[in-house]
Amino acid sequence: MHPRLILVIAAWSLCAQQDTTIRLDVQQVLVPVVVTDKKGHHVSGLHAHDFQIFEDGVQQEIASFSSGTAGSVDDIAALSKSASAHTGPRHTFVICIDTLHASLASAARTREALENLFDKEKPADAQYVLIGIGRQLQVLQAATSSPLAILLKLRGAAFQNAMGGLDASALLAQLQNIGTRMGEFCKRCGCGTRPNQGSCDSEIDTLKQSVDADAERWTAPTNGLLEQFTKVVEELAKLPTGRTLILVSDGFNLNPKREFYAAVSAYLPNRPQFKLNDSSNAEHLREALKVASEHNVTIDTVDSRGGATASLASAGSMDASASGGTGGGYSMLGTNRPATTRSGPVQSTPDPKANPFTSQESAPMEQLARSTGGVHFHDGSDMLKQFRSALADGREYYVLAYTPKNKSRDGKYRSIVVAVADKKLNLRAKLGYWAPQ
Repeated sequence: MHPRLILVIAAWSLCAQQDTTIRLDVQQVLVPVVVTDKKGHHVSGLHAHDFQIFEDGVQQEIASFSSGTAGSVDDIAALSKSASAHTGPRHTFVICIDTLHASLASAARTREALENLFDKEKPADAQYVLIGIGRQLQVLQAATSSPLAILLKLRGAAFQNAMGGLDASALLAQLQNIGTRMGEFCKRCGCGTRPNQGSCDSEIDTLKQSVDADAERWTAPTNGLLEQFTKVVEELAKLPTGRTLILVSDGFNLNPKREFYAAVSAYLPNRPQFKLNDSSNAEHLREALKVASEHNVTIDTVDSRGGATASLASAGSMDASASGGTGGGYSMLGTNRPATTRSGPVQSTPDPKANPFTSQESAPMEQLARSTGGVHFHDGSDMLKQFRSALADGREYYVLAYTPKNKSRDGKYRSIVVAVADKKLNLRAKLGYWAPQ
């Protein structure tokens, strides 16, 4: 365990001491569901008979149902209207900022939006955590129910130092240097407009070695960031409260080579040396997604680039800027609608047996949000509104519970689709879970 996370757990443990949590049978599945109308307002007053839930295409019987906000989505008492009043924080919001990829401009937008958010936030039944991930994991503010404490941290030197933007500037400079080199190369070799000479082919081999070396320098920091993110999800999953993680990032590739190769491929699109055929990019986030799906950690992702400006070498499907929007409150690639659009009464993909966690077509941020029932806020032009939306979703949701008809303990992925009777309403829920072994 990261030593700094002990500070967070120590504060969180106060919640666990305030009431006894009764764990559900491992075979029962709980599904938090956010329901909104066409204007994005949360809808109350629904009942169990208003919903249908399917696992791998087979309709399931709803065994338990909670309306309003549930204190803990792992607690049987939370599904009972006669449960005693919850005395501790009912929901934990972890604001997790990717400091490795944040530019100075993005950092300024993020800080301003969060300051405006917590300047108006009132102490209630929630607690907040502020964390930075990147070169190192930084607990900028351990769990607190005081919005003022978060506000003071945002205005402090530690937060500003964490958001210095040095790594983002270095990465941008490297990619720009590739563009300059390729411009000079194309003047000599034509970049496909005429047959390359032997010397040009040799130069391409040298170029690849150089690009590989540049990309390799980012492999360890990127892996470290993903490991830190997974650890944060794991610690958040232990809490006896509702759980929302808000990841703020300029977007990133799981494999740094993808962005470097994209910078070269813009000039040499048909060169096999700069094609990636790796199948491991989704595996990096699999563990975090498995934990989040099992423990109902909702992950909202916020693209901190103003107006979701694309990166210098947008790598297509694995770049956060490559996704558009679709129904159910999450983005799908290949469309141009904003990812925050909420439309359609069914939250999942058309194929009820599709496993989104192995998809090679999902950008990391989009995949995290879509898989856990969160929202990928792709347009970063109004971050304050997006942060407010994430907090509102964490306070108003339903919880459905069912015992799967498929009793097999095979450890395989099970797809979940939730539908609501009123076709004018929109809903979001996690896309599935892994069966126990």
